[in-house]
Amino acid sequence: MIIRMDKVEIVGPKQDLLTTLDLLHNRGIFQPDPQLLERVELADDDRLQTLVLDEHDLRERSFFQDLYERVAALLEILPENIDDISPLQPLPVMDLLDELVDQHLASARELSRILADSRKEVDDLQRDLIFWQALGPLLANLPQDSNLELLGITIRDGQQLQALEELLQERTQGRCHISSATTIDGSLIGLIATDREIAESLHQALTDERVPERSLPEELANLPLPQRIAALHEHLKSKTANYHKFETQLLEISRRWRPTYHRALSWLEERLTLYRATATAYTTRLCFIIQGWMEHAEVLRLRADLNQAFAGRVVLEQQAIIEEDLDQVPVMLRNPGYFAPFEIFSRLLPLPKYSSYDPTPLIGLFFPLFFGMILGDIGYGLILLGIALFLAKRFPPQRLPSDIGKVLGVAALYTLLFGFLYGEFFGDLGEVWLGLHPLWFDRGKDILPMTVFALTVGVVHILLGMTLGALSDLRRHQPRQALIKLAMLIAVLLLVLAVVSWFYPQSWLNTGPLLIGVGILMPILIVAEGLLAPLELLKTMGNIISYVRIMAIGFCSVLLAVVANKLGGMTGDVMVGILVAGILHAFNLLLGIFAPTVHSLRLHYVEFFSKFLDLGGRRFEPWQKHHP
Repeated sequence: MIIRMDKVEIVGPKQDLLTTLDLLHNRGIFQPDPQLLERVELADDDRLQTLVLDEHDLRERSFFQDLYERVAALLEILPENIDDISPLQPLPVMDLLDELVDQHLASARELSRILADSRKEVDDLQRDLIFWQALGPLLANLPQDSNLELLGITIRDGQQLQALEELLQERTQGRCHISSATTIDGSLIGLIATDREIAESLHQALTDERVPERSLPEELANLPLPQRIAALHEHLKSKTANYHKFETQLLEISRRWRPTYHRALSWLEERLTLYRATATAYTTRLCFIIQGWMEHAEVLRLRADLNQAFAGRVVLEQQAIIEEDLDQVPVMLRNPGYFAPFEIFSRLLPLPKYSSYDPTPLIGLFFPLFFGMILGDIGYGLILLGIALFLAKRFPPQRLPSDIGKVLGVAALYTLLFGFLYGEFFGDLGEVWLGLHPLWFDRGKDILPMTVFALTVGVVHILLGMTLGALSDLRRHQPRQALIKLAMLIAVLLLVLAVVSWFYPQSWLNTGPLLIGVGILMPILIVAEGLLAPLELLKTMGNIISYVRIMAIGFCSVLLAVVANKLGGMTGDVMVGILVAGILHAFNLLLGIFAPTVHSLRLHYVEFFSKFLDLGGRRFEPWQKHHP
């Protein structure tokens, strides 16, 4: 349901404005609306104007804004802690934090820079280690006193390796040798051994061919070959230890100071929000005025809080909601008990306007009814009920899976009800095994009665929507529109009765007078609505015919269930028959969940809600204090 809202005006001395805003912020029940003040009329010498902060407030706001930005920058750098509880309250230490934050920010930035550089060195060394470890077996075959120059390269693929080998042999007249290996990460690498005299020209050749070289760090390059990988291990160990040392220093700063800065940031954010909120207030020479919206049930409590806090200096008054305000009234939906889970469907739509209706209760009433009419099978209903109970019990209340379970549970109960009326248990198994017979009619055979039933439901549903539309116009003080919709409703009803009398003649029901009544109403509707009136009448009749889908989808469902049973019986083997029938019934059940849901919602969203629901409402978003 749409919660009743009140337009309220809060007036008090100018010096109490920030304190009043702080109280409203803490309560979290008031939504300011400066546009309402545009219609407030005062004497010329006491006109409303936006609030201009004095020099002290401007200085304080600037100080808090600058401190907020520096604290936020520091918290971006500091790592998060598991325990984020500070022993200090932020407000008394703001001046101290103003001095400390620059020191901590400089230290954190320097440590962060060192860590980034150190992390790069460690990553490079790890890649070097993988590279040279893969070349280890190739290096082991070289003599320790070798005068060769060794070049490590990364190779793209086998074709590049072959082409590179041919090129190097040509450039060096056979005075180099290239060996290849694969690293643990799957990269292809190579080791080139050549005379030191021609090493420089070989470097140039590799550069020309864009073959990346990987050399050892300068301090390791001159070591004897067997010691190079061991030295690389030690170098990596040293760099890793160095990285962890600086990381520990940054973590220590975070452990000691992050909770305090986190609370300080929250306090600063709330304080700055209050300063920004002053833009929603208007002032005269002596007082401030704030207008906005709040829940009707909270008005008396907020008035009492203001009286207690300001000893009657700040006053709250309820204002009449005039017609110009209706589109501005914020909307809050709240549905108790049975209807609450059905909000998963109403949330798919934009918010209704305040003068319209909450679609949730209507979905809660009609959606499971349509679902059960379409699926209507005892066996399927029992399975869905089991799934629904599992979801509702397994997941916490007010969570999406739990709400889905509750909605599915209600739909399963209607499925069981119509299953008994149709006499269906997994199609015709109820009749074959249990002697189950329809209490109403067999929808697998009685297609025409089922069609008439579906159309009757459509007529009731559409006429209800048109009635709600007329009532909505009356609530919006638009009697002319309400009368037009009422005339259209009567025309639709007369046309429906004329169609019924044509196909099912009755002594008390005569087609002629009914059509005459439609003929009388149409010129009136054309004068009021223009040439769109006949089109609207045809559209409404088309909406009613659309409810035939209830019969059609249900008919397909029962036929597929019967086919599953027949195919299972034709296999000649009990286990194979159960398997075949089970697969087809599972598929039919999956369709039986999806199709009734989609088409039931479509009948609501398109055919039903279009007759009365006015969407595009503003969400009620009161000031809220965000606690860390």
